[in-house]
Amino acid sequence: MIVKCTISDEHSINNMKVIFMENEFLKIGILAGRGSDIFQFIYKPVGIDLMLKLDKDIINPNQIFSQIRNTKSQFEDYYYGGWQEILPNSAPINYRGAELGQHGEVSLIPWDYEILNTSESEVSLKLWARPLRFPILIEKTLTLKKGSTQLQIDETLINESDTHLHVMWGHHIAFGLPFLSEGATIETSASQFLAEKLMPEHRQFKPDETQDWPLVKDINNIDIDASKVLKSSDKKFSDLAYLNNFKDKAYYKINTDVMSFSIHWDQQIFKSLWYWQERYATQDAPWWGKTYAVALEPWSSNWEANPDLELMEKDWLKLQPRQIVTTSLITNCTH
Repeated sequence: MIVKCTISDEHSINNMKVIFMENEFLKIGILAGRGSDIFQFIYKPVGIDLMLKLDKDIINPNQIFSQIRNTKSQFEDYYYGGWQEILPNSAPINYRGAELGQHGEVSLIPWDYEILNTSESEVSLKLWARPLRFPILIEKTLTLKKGSTQLQIDETLINESDTHLHVMWGHHIAFGLPFLSEGATIETSASQFLAEKLMPEHRQFKPDETQDWPLVKDINNIDIDASKVLKSSDKKFSDLAYLNNFKDKAYYKINTDVMSFSIHWDQQIFKSLWYWQERYATQDAPWWGKTYAVALEPWSSNWEANPDLELMEKDWLKLQPRQIVTTSLITNCTH
């Protein structure tokens, strides 16, 4: 059993650099060669990898690509699960002349990295990237300490231009099986719930109406407890909702019979928690009736299909020329 911290960059997946960070409680796999994804998050006392893993490979976008590359959904082409950093947008848009596909650029490009600390008591990894079509620099440092069940992520976002920029910034954190096979309960400091109006008919929640979390109405106007994640073998549906209006510190905690995972973040930066579920309901692309996923994602704002500059000015994160923004996220596991 590992009783000290270790870090290694000796591995790769499909010619994409991988770094593993580990202590006696956690084993974290980071895909530096593509997006800085956390593709593996194992809580060792119970032997469970929390991250969603679809039945597809982690593909290298520089080696395998679709017949038609000028689509706006490259993110879905290469999506396998895990935890992605998303910048500078969500819905595909043309932002001031820059054509941006779904969920932005940084999740599909290689990141530079440097191992900062290799001591037995603490390991840390710095990663950074610049998207091709947007003048920002994103940096993040992941730290794991001996004897701790926490992973700390410190981030810096820099506007490298001499003009203001609007951005959507998100952490696309998706969970899967076996972690959620027997269901779970979601605890959060959010107090309001809004279901996305553009989700398909095989949805669960009543759309486009702000409600008090967690007791909300379904599409049949029946009260249901939205904090209950059903067993994977239960009801099939797809839905997306936004949790907002956080009391005190922004956080959520997923409780199962076996363990719990929690994450705290800065609600001044990430003002919205997206709650996405795909439960074997979508029979068409990209899920093909075989996907079970539950995602709880801190974002800087709610999703909007066709955001204009007026909406961006109101809801998006606005960076002034050369502005530097710093923030942190902290995860914790217990059993």
